[in-house]
Amino acid sequence: MSFHYMPGQFRVPKVPNFTLPDGIWCGADSDSGLFAFDAGYSWGGRIMSRELCYSLSVGGSTLKPVFSSINGYVYWSGSGYVYYTQTYGWVYMSGMFPGYEPLEDYDYKDGETTWTGDSFYTFYSFPQPGGGAATLTPRGSIHDRGEQKEIAAVWPRWKSKRGEFGEYEPVDGAEGTRWLGLPRFRGGSEYFVRSFAKTNGHFTYGRIRHVDGKWVIGEPGSDAGWHEGSEPSREGSVTFKFTKKEGSEARGQDISVSLYDHVKGDEREKAYLGEVAIWR
Repeated sequence: MSFHYMPGQFRVPKVPNFTLPDGIWCGADSDSGLFAFDAGYSWGGRIMSRELCYSLSVGGSTLKPVFSSINGYVYWSGSGYVYYTQTYGWVYMSGMFPGYEPLEDYDYKDGETTWTGDSFYTFYSFPQPGGGAATLTPRGSIHDRGEQKEIAAVWPRWKSKRGEFGEYEPVDGAEGTRWLGLPRFRGGSEYFVRSFAKTNGHFTYGRIRHVDGKWVIGEPGSDAGWHEGSEPSREGSVTFKFTKKEGSEARGQDISVSLYDHVKGDEREKAYLGEVAIWR
C-alpha cells in the first residue's frame, strides 16, 4: 500500500499495442518493485505489475521486455530475441544478438527451391492482449522444413476492481490481492488516514497514534479523557475504549474504527532525477 507517484515524460522506444503513461506509481517498502498505472482499455485500465509492459511467450518460454531501442522499438529477451528488423519487420531468433539483420536466400534448380541463410521466424500481426496468439513463420534455412510456432503476449498483473485506489485483483498468472492508496478508516463521523511513512517505528492514523506502548485517540491523561485500542486493521474493526483519570467525572463513548476506503495521500518527499546513456 506504499507507493510514490512519479510524474515525468518517459522517452522509451515504441511498444506495439501499448503506450506507457506520463506518470506512474512506484512501490516502496513491502511494495518495492511494483508499478501502478493506467495501461489502457485493452489491458484492463488501471493495473499493477512488476514489469512496465507485457512479456512474450514462445513455445512455453517467456521473453522479458528490454527498454533499449532497436529500429525504434523495444525488444524481448529470453530463450531467443524478438525484435524489429529493417528487412523483415518483427523476427524471433536465437543464437545472434538483438538487432542483427537475418539473411535469407534461395536457389531454384531443376524445379526445386533450396532455402539458405539464418534460422529465424517472422510474424506480421503482433499478438493481441487477452490471449490472442500470432503465428511465427519459419524463414531462412528452415523456410521449408521448420515448424510453425505461436507467440502470445502475457502480462501477470493486478487489475483495479474499482477506480484508481483500492483493491487490485490478480490477472494472467499473478497471485494474491494488492492495494493502491493509503487506507482510510472511519469511526463514527471521523476519518483516520494512515500516514505514508512510519514515525518511531509506527504509522499514524490522523488522531490515532502510538504513545508509550498504546494506541490512543486523544491525549492520554487529559481531564477530558481519551480512547485506547489497537492499531487499525484492514481485516476488521478495532474498538477504542473511552478512558479517563481516576476520579474524573468526564464521560465519553467507545469508538469503533474500521476500513472505509483507500485514498491518495498528501505527503511529499524529494526525488532525484538523472539521465544515463545505454551502451550496446
